[in-house]
Amino acid sequence: MDVPIGVGIIGCGYAARHVHLPRLRDHAGKFRIVACSDMDAARADAFSREVEATPYHDTQSLLADDRVELVLVLTKPPSTHRDLALAALAAGCHVVVEKPMAEDVAQCDEMIAAVGAGQILTVHQNRRWDIDFLTVQDAMGRECVGTPRLIRNEYTAGYDGSAYDWGIHIVDQAVCLSRGRKFVEVSATMAKPCVDTPRDSKGFFTARLRTDDGVLHDVGMLPVVQGNAYRPGMMVPRFVLVGTAGVLIQQWCQRPEDAFGSEVRFEGSTSETPPPGDPLFVKAELAVPDFHARLYAAVRDGGQVPVTAASARRSVGLWHAICESGARGCMMAIDV
Repeated sequence: MDVPIGVGIIGCGYAARHVHLPRLRDHAGKFRIVACSDMDAARADAFSREVEATPYHDTQSLLADDRVELVLVLTKPPSTHRDLALAALAAGCHVVVEKPMAEDVAQCDEMIAAVGAGQILTVHQNRRWDIDFLTVQDAMGRECVGTPRLIRNEYTAGYDGSAYDWGIHIVDQAVCLSRGRKFVEVSATMAKPCVDTPRDSKGFFTARLRTDDGVLHDVGMLPVVQGNAYRPGMMVPRFVLVGTAGVLIQQWCQRPEDAFGSEVRFEGSTSETPPPGDPLFVKAELAVPDFHARLYAAVRDGGQVPVTAASARRSVGLWHAICESGARGCMMAIDV
C-alpha cells in the first residue's frame, strides 16, 4: 500500500494551481499537500482552503512543520529558487524546483552541493514528457534517420515570446537529444538582447548549436504568422531530424490523446531505406511515464529522480550561452 508523501508548497500561484495540483490529485494516494506558503498571505490562505492544508506566511514556519517531507519550490522569478531550495534542503526535506533550476550555473552548483545523504533534488522540466518529444527521442534511440546530422527543435510564440519561461524547455530538450554530446559552439540572435546582462534578454530567439562530433542543433522560439483569408497561416514543424538514413518531421503534439491527429513524416535517403515503423504514440503498449509518478518512486523507493539536477544545470548553462551569443551578436566557442 502506498504511503502518501507530505508535501509543502512554496509559491501558490499559477504553477501550483494549474501545473502541479492537477497531477498531485491524479496521484492522491501518493501525495498529500499538508502545508503551503506564499509572500501574498491572502493567496496562501485561499490556496490552503482549496487543498485543505495549513497556510503559512513565511518559509521557515512551513519548513518547521514536521509533516512536510517534500517541498515544491514553485516561485518566480528563478532568482528565488536557490535560497528557498537551500533552506528546504537544510531542513532535511526532499526538494522539487520549478524550471528553470536557478538564475545561473553557480546557483545550481550551490544547490547540488547542499543535497544530503538520502535527499533528492530534482527540477520540474515537464516538457521531457511531451508526446512529440518522446516520439522524436524514441526515433533517435532506434536510429530511424541513421547517424543524426541536424536536429531542429523550434516552438512558435508571439513576437515578444516568453524567452526563459518556454525557452528553457526548448534548450532542455536539446540537452536530452544531444545524448551526452558536448556543445562546443553557439551562434544566436534575440529579439530584445540585453548587452549588460545577457540573461535578461527577451523575445523570440533562434540559435544554432554544434556538438563536439559535428551535429547541428537549431533551437528557437519564432513569431507566429497568423495568416488571413488571402494568406494561410504558417507554423514551423515542431521537430525535424535529418540523418544519414533519412528525414523525420514531427508536428506539434503535447498530449497522448492528441497524438492521432498529429503528423509524423519520414523520407528515407534511398528507396531501400526501411520506414521507421509505428511512432511511439500509436503503440498499443504506450504508457507515458510522468514526472510525479517517478518523483514518488524516487522518494519512497530510492528510484532514479525524474530529472537529475546535473542535467537541469546543463540546460541553464546552455541557455546563458545562447543569451550571451545573442547579446554580443557573434558566434562563440562554448563548453556545455
